[in-house]
Amino acid sequence: MSVNLIRPEYRTRAQVILESLRDRISSGSLPTGERLLLRTLSQEFGCSEIPVREALRTLQAEGFINVIPHMGSFVSAPNISELVELTEIRSILEPEATVRAAPHVDAATLSRLRELLAQMRALAQAGASEECGRVNRRFHVCILERSPNQKLISLLKDLWGQADRARLVYRKGPEFLAESMRQHALIVDAIAQKDLAGLRRLVTDHCQYGLDAVHSLAAEAAPAAPQQQSRKKERYEGG
Repeated sequence: MSVNLIRPEYRTRAQVILESLRDRISSGSLPTGERLLLRTLSQEFGCSEIPVREALRTLQAEGFINVIPHMGSFVSAPNISELVELTEIRSILEPEATVRAAPHVDAATLSRLRELLAQMRALAQAGASEECGRVNRRFHVCILERSPNQKLISLLKDLWGQADRARLVYRKGPEFLAESMRQHALIVDAIAQKDLAGLRRLVTDHCQYGLDAVHSLAAEAAPAAPQQQSRKKERYEGG
């Protein structure tokens, strides 16, 4: 099955492939341990192996895949401590970037933000947590792209991409989703009212809410580590 690549001019073919594979890994449709075959992917995307290889190199650098010599590329397990660090950096930069972008948000962008918020609410009510996470990213990028400081926005987009697996927090349940939707609505209202001081507080709190959720993922993952080490020791001692 060939994927139809609709590419804006500013994105290379390798970037489009990268974003598609990163999204599949983050959503779990490409599970941990899945092997990524160069030839199969190039056929799927209808391109040579060169842009696929470039995308795989980036995924390896970002920690999404492991490359084992003479065996191939395999989807890695999520590195929760790294997700925490990346989310911490975002929580520092994003409030300032959002406030700087807000004065440049026009009526059309506000309308788009409200559409995305409505989509997230519908997805949350339907329990479609992974898709809700995708739309959440579009919501924030929609604001950030209005910023005149494109270097800052490029940096934040890179952080979003590297920490894409943090969307696992959207599996935390309806209460988490409901509070997240409430915060998004307040952010849109503050932008519409040109309340930059209020917007800064809201986005800071929103980022902290997300960071706390990622920290909880780390806490949930922590007890598994000693157990895994024990199992490795047992296998070793058992010969």
